[in-house]
Amino acid sequence: MAVDISTASGINTLVQQFMTSEVTKRVEPLNTKVTSYGALSSAWTALGSAVDSFKSAAYDLQSTSSDTYFGAKAATSTNSAFVTATATKDASIAAFTMRVNQLAKNDIAVSNSMASATAVTNMAGKHTLQFTNGDYTSKVDVTLTDSETNATVMQKISDAVNGSKAIVNSAAMDASSIYTGSGSFKINLNGTDTAIDYDYSGGKTYAEVIDDMATKINAAVPGVTAEKIVDGSNVNLRLTVGNSSQYISIDQTSDTGTLLNSSNFNMSATKIKAASGIVSTAVFTPSSGNSKLSLTSKTSGYDNRLQMTDASGSALSFLGLDSGVLSAHTKMADDNSAGFVYTVNSSTDNQLNAKVVFNGINVQSNSNTLDSLANGVTLVLKSVMIPSDSDVTVNVGSDVSTVKNKIYDFMSKFNKVYSAIKSRSNTDTTGRGVFVSDPSASALLNTLRTAATSKVAGLADGNLSYLSQIGITFDPASGVSLTNDSLLTDAITNKPTQLANMFNSSSGIASTLYSKLSRYAGADGSIAKTQASITSSTKYLNDKITTTQAQIEKQATSLRNQYNRLQAQLANMTSAYYTWASFSGVSTTSSSSSTGSTS
Repeated sequence: MAVDISTASGINTLVQQFMTSEVTKRVEPLNTKVTSYGALSSAWTALGSAVDSFKSAAYDLQSTSSDTYFGAKAATSTNSAFVTATATKDASIAAFTMRVNQLAKNDIAVSNSMASATAVTNMAGKHTLQFTNGDYTSKVDVTLTDSETNATVMQKISDAVNGSKAIVNSAAMDASSIYTGSGSFKINLNGTDTAIDYDYSGGKTYAEVIDDMATKINAAVPGVTAEKIVDGSNVNLRLTVGNSSQYISIDQTSDTGTLLNSSNFNMSATKIKAASGIVSTAVFTPSSGNSKLSLTSKTSGYDNRLQMTDASGSALSFLGLDSGVLSAHTKMADDNSAGFVYTVNSSTDNQLNAKVVFNGINVQSNSNTLDSLANGVTLVLKSVMIPSDSDVTVNVGSDVSTVKNKIYDFMSKFNKVYSAIKSRSNTDTTGRGVFVSDPSASALLNTLRTAATSKVAGLADGNLSYLSQIGITFDPASGVSLTNDSLLTDAITNKPTQLANMFNSSSGIASTLYSKLSRYAGADGSIAKTQASITSSTKYLNDKITTTQAQIEKQATSLRNQYNRLQAQLANMTSAYYTWASFSGVSTTSSSSSTGSTS
């Protein structure tokens, strides 16, 4: 059996001892440094996260824009079953009394109740319905055949209204006629003007002009589809608004050329809106075998009452909603007859407006949301009150809760940064803190201490200028804490401007900290640069460890080979001695003993 010379002779043990010694002397110090850098990297990562979070909290309090949290207002209602209230910072501190006598409602008209299956043979053709709502107008075409029923007439009207879009058509023009001219006009979509420029000074046919205008409008006015309509030898331009809640206007006088004037396109529109954006319709069955059509205004109040007519044809009149019913707006519907659900005698005598008594004054509104009675206050009416119900009181005051929560958040994140540094800046039985003697960490810690304890510069004498004046104290061991809630509440309620200045003036606590934290936070901040340096150093050490371990392995292999060669030489010499002795008759007992001992 072959014998492993390295194992038998103890060479592997000697080589392993060499490697252990070299690793101890050369690698373990590097590993210790890597571990140290790892702890330092973790510390800076934790601090960086805390700094980023604190910077965000400081940003909120240093803002001086209109959305600053200081001076925020809150509105409360003594009975939210009747009235709820909210307030913006522009609201004045005040109190109001209210009674809700009527809620705003959407106007509703219904047709006659008609036998569903009764044949209708005299309504064939196109009928045009016109709707008006405040400043908006709309027309809807309904095409009927000579083989309708009462139910299908109602359904076709309902489908046409509910599926309608705002459409504007130009005049029909001979496709081959030539237009020559240039200029610009405006299309107003829901209050936004878009200029459309054109230049046909070289002369183009109306077919070519309309193709070009459609391309320009489709590219310039999202939400409007422009297309050429061909009718035999005539063509016209049609604009369709995709969103039924939006209106379109085209002011013919805005054209700096002649394209839109009456002898050419003759195209104009004033707040044209889809009927589906003004009214919703439905066909229902009030009793077996009968149908009824309802029309409901999309918005509430007297100003948004239903105003409709048969612009051409007689579709509405056929259903019982003739001009007598519609123009007077006073005929009340019943189970069988057409009319309105709510009375509308006048702008002050109607069932559509919300009616409230506000601080003793009678007020009407189209909506149940009242946002103009008191500046910055929005009131939402929820239910009608009966005489025995007590008046609702709405109080508007400082939004103590919101401001407190922002300050609490600021304090909490202040302490996270403070503790992240403080807890690693001591030397005790557990060892030396990673931030001990670190100038960057020490500077940030001193910045926090100064902000928490020093007077804010630049404020008027007698004004709030220390955190302690609003009940916030500083403990060198743990950071800031609220020790007197009443002082903070008083500052928010009675001294909001002074409180704001203490935080967001140019030398304010939040402003100063936000500015200084910006040097540490972010990709270009000192923390990111420190972490990059640590990462680089760690990589260098790990590379050096890998190189050193490879060198030790190489040296160990070389030593093992040297030992093996020496052992082989000794074995050869021993074998040669025995061979010589056997031929010479020399005794090998002593030599064998000596050789074995040496081996």
